[in-house]
Amino acid sequence: MALVSAPPQARAERPGADVSEAGYPSPRRAWWSVFVLTALYSLSLLDRHIIALLVHDIRADLHISDFQMGLLQGVGFALFYVTFGLLFGWVIDRFSRRGVVFLGVTVWSLATAACGLARNFGQLVGARFGVGAGEAALNPAAYSIISDTFPRRRLSLAISVFGTGANLGGGLSLLLGGFLITVLPKDGVTLPVLGHLQAWRVVFLAAGLPGLLIVLLIWTAPDPRRRERLLGATSLRDTLAFVRGRWRFFSGHFLGFALLAASANGYQAWAPTYLMREFGMPVTQVVSILAPISLLAGVTGSIFAGYVTDRWFARGRADAHLRFFIFATAVQLVGLCVAMTSRRLEVFVPFVIVAHLAGGFAGVAPAALQLTTPNNYRGQVSAAYLFVFNLVGMGLGPTMVGALTTWVFRDDAKVGWAVATNSLIVLPLAIVAFACSLAPMRRAVAQASAWSVQDAPRAARAVD
Repeated sequence: MALVSAPPQARAERPGADVSEAGYPSPRRAWWSVFVLTALYSLSLLDRHIIALLVHDIRADLHISDFQMGLLQGVGFALFYVTFGLLFGWVIDRFSRRGVVFLGVTVWSLATAACGLARNFGQLVGARFGVGAGEAALNPAAYSIISDTFPRRRLSLAISVFGTGANLGGGLSLLLGGFLITVLPKDGVTLPVLGHLQAWRVVFLAAGLPGLLIVLLIWTAPDPRRRERLLGATSLRDTLAFVRGRWRFFSGHFLGFALLAASANGYQAWAPTYLMREFGMPVTQVVSILAPISLLAGVTGSIFAGYVTDRWFARGRADAHLRFFIFATAVQLVGLCVAMTSRRLEVFVPFVIVAHLAGGFAGVAPAALQLTTPNNYRGQVSAAYLFVFNLVGMGLGPTMVGALTTWVFRDDAKVGWAVATNSLIVLPLAIVAFACSLAPMRRAVAQASAWSVQDAPRAARAVD
């Protein structure tokens, strides 16, 4: 791949070496940008997962099943996320990335608040559609911004710090939801204009509306100039040719990390319900267990994965991002299966911690795409990745757990076994996908290091 800012003869000697680090934002501005984007990512996960604490109250109020709750947390969210993600990917490669983020955060914040006003299952599904459509804007834009803000050899760590927003948002959803459920009256509250609302409805309002103010921070973050662009490669046809030429790498990468997400989202959507049903815990106790695990172990795992893959990549291991998760996925599988089938809390906690430490893929996965994709295509390739990632990860994971509980085990008390079964199905398939993509990733990285500006049309057609 060519660097527009570098002469054609400039080449990186190793996959992780930078052609040039000149012209990047200062470290202070670069990390401020990551901080702002991470805060917004945390907000998106908070708004996405707050529903997991409200399963009991929503079911009781709207008279719906576990399967319908799985749809709300899975397919009902993912369908609009992936559909709008493809549109936003095209827009991000051509227009203001900060403007796209501002629009997306505004939409999902209003839609989250609208969840609290839904009077039936259909209205709640419609509001979740809005949450998914808005959240689809953030990640492709963030990946593109960060990849232009940090040198290649530091990119995995920077995007992994951004990826900790998933853990921060998951933990904050537990903390905020648990706090509000504790302090709000059991019979709800009466608000001006809106009238009397049950407690679970107020939780949605409290989670959604602050985003309308927090989103203003995006205008304080730099939107750096786009670098590593191929000349003469701007059309959708060019993008499709580029992806087809590296389909072995992209298919294995997309599928592998999507299956990891199916396991992670299945666990995250149903773990609070599992603890309530298996151990008879109140929401406050569930929060006191799950929130620290998500915040501490989850964040540590994400940063560790980014640090290790950056080190491996800088030393010349071009397939570091996939190789690392072949091992980490095996560890995660053991952790989740033991934890979710145990009837002892002292077993559940340590094995869930192990699973979180091994499951920090939120930064490494997109970093691999930025390292193998020129700037012209990054928004679109990231959106395509998120299409598969979320359709499988969010659409399949929570929905499959609900379906297994309702139709296979036919017992609400078996939700833990449903989570374990889901992971036992999808995680071995993820390992196979990664293993099949090691060589294609090495070739993709080699091509990315070798292209010149003059080679752009030929590079777009290169195949692995």
